[in-house]
Amino acid sequence: MPINRRQFLKHSAAAVAGASLLKPNLVGNAATIITRAPAKKVLILGAGMAGLVAGYELLQLGHDVTIVEARMRPGGRVHTLREPFSDGLYAEAGAARIPDNHDLTLKYVKLFDVPLEPMYPTRFNVLRFDSGSRQEAPPEGFTAALGQNFGGEMGGDPARWHKIKGGTDLLPKAFAQRLSNKIRYNTPVVKIQQDVKGPRVTVLHGGSPETIIADRVLCTIPFSVLRNIELPSDFSDRKLSIIKGAQYAAVSRVYLQTRNRFWEDKGLNGFAFTNRAVEIWQPTWSQPGPRGILMTYARPGEAERVGEMKESERISTTLTQLDEMFPGLRERFEGGTSKYWMDDEWSRGAWSFVNVREFINATSADGKIHFAGEHLSLWSSWMQGALTSGLRAVKEIDEAS
Repeated sequence: MPINRRQFLKHSAAAVAGASLLKPNLVGNAATIITRAPAKKVLILGAGMAGLVAGYELLQLGHDVTIVEARMRPGGRVHTLREPFSDGLYAEAGAARIPDNHDLTLKYVKLFDVPLEPMYPTRFNVLRFDSGSRQEAPPEGFTAALGQNFGGEMGGDPARWHKIKGGTDLLPKAFAQRLSNKIRYNTPVVKIQQDVKGPRVTVLHGGSPETIIADRVLCTIPFSVLRNIELPSDFSDRKLSIIKGAQYAAVSRVYLQTRNRFWEDKGLNGFAFTNRAVEIWQPTWSQPGPRGILMTYARPGEAERVGEMKESERISTTLTQLDEMFPGLRERFEGGTSKYWMDDEWSRGAWSFVNVREFINATSADGKIHFAGEHLSLWSSWMQGALTSGLRAVKEIDEAS
């Protein structure tokens, strides 16, 4: 049976003050309905998942919403790469996986009729590559290994994880479509101010400065970027210290397109795990056509080494490494690309490391400026975290006098 706006928010623990701070898996077991207050002019900084969900819900509640985004697209670190790949193939530069217990994410997927499919194949074997030793294992071995790192409260059962069919960016695009002309792209923030009259934000639009006045501001800019923006002089010392000290993960991904998926002829599905902080994915296993993509996903400890390389070296080094794992890759290689999130000027990192001791201070509003983003959720690094914190901010702003 369809649910209305307030029922939806009621059943999101993100809409309950404090609930998401203590136990992230409370999503779906909430008890408080967001109350109506006089309509406000709300300026949202950033069209990532936190900014999009906040903008969407505030608009539904009758508020006047404007979102400014530095990039030319919505989604932030939800970014699907479609170039330079052939035949409509795609791979994820950022968020890719939706665990089965991320029910807030899944609610919006369902609300917007975004198609899902399994994250991992159940056919063929995966590889285990350990210091030159190459072993094959059934696919459940890969998901079992993932479960040791991501399972439980935060990640559920990896064997039941989902991905978005057609690319993860379909979810932020669905939000953006419903926000219509409320989003201003190519509009980076350069200065944030507030005084007794309220908050003011200076942006660059078309290269020219413009000051926007609002009743409330919601800042979803990652702290790794925010610390390079001029901030209000009346921000608390604690807030400034948290912003300046926030740490972000280095993550690199390198993608190799091949003219066919030859590994399947050898009984392999293109996924592999190693004894280092690197996973091997085959994002095209469920996509049509003969061509394929193999990608490396390097996390902190390995990603920094890759990040120091030039693009051509990243590709050539990865080609050599994966050809050892998947013999015959080199002669079938057609081209590649890479993504290193530390190089992204609007992210400066892939995800945040949450300091639980500073959590309340980090999430609290400073005057009439509110904060949201995956860096302000215990679901750090997941879309679920961005959505959760975005809805927390919706409640704060909607109830504010």
